Amino acid sequence: MKRRTRQPFLLLIGALGATTLAAAAWAASLVPPPLRAAIIVRSSGYERGFVERGGEAVLAVVAAKSGPSAEDGQAVAGVLQNLLAENKIAGRKVRVLQITHQTVEKTVEALKEQDAEIVYFAAGLEDIIKNVPSQSGSTKRILVCADGADVQAGCAIGVELAGERPRLVLNLEQANNAGLRFEPDFLRLARIVR
Repeated sequence: MKRRTRQPFLLLIGALGATTLAAAAWAASLVPPPLRAAIIVRSSGYERGFVERGGEAVLAVVAAKSGPSAEDGQAVAGVLQNLLAENKIAGRKVRVLQITHQTVEKTVEALKEQDAEIVYFAAGLEDIIKNVPSQSGSTKRILVCADGADVQAGCAIGVELAGERPRLVLNLEQANNAGLRFEPDFLRLARIVR
């Protein structure tokens, strides 16, 4: 009798352990948040349209309400807030805000209301990227994926690990379609995908 009650419990513990290990392996495949945030800040300054616009810019971090996506979003947003409290991107002050993704419609509306120019999608949200316009009115957005492998989902920029080193990934077709114009120096730094 005790054996039957223990077996489902052991199966549950095993499943939770496997889920935790899978989440840890998934997170370990990403460039650490401080480095990703620094790369996002640096690469945004290479986009000519962003540089030419004046005034305060908005960098939105879109993440899920809970789970690994929320953790990634909170980590990246925290680093970006600290980094941009004392620094600017291409001479422009940047305000960082967090958007909790509930539905595509609500996320798109929040980005429009805030006039976000840079949008970071936390890990795990690659399925919604294709539904977020890269332009809202006259504002062209730099869409950034947490993982360089997800730039095919519709982001212009992503960051990936090349061995143990971080590497910038640029979806040139997406960037061109969005009307983004990156400096030649930036293009030499990135792995270009089409």
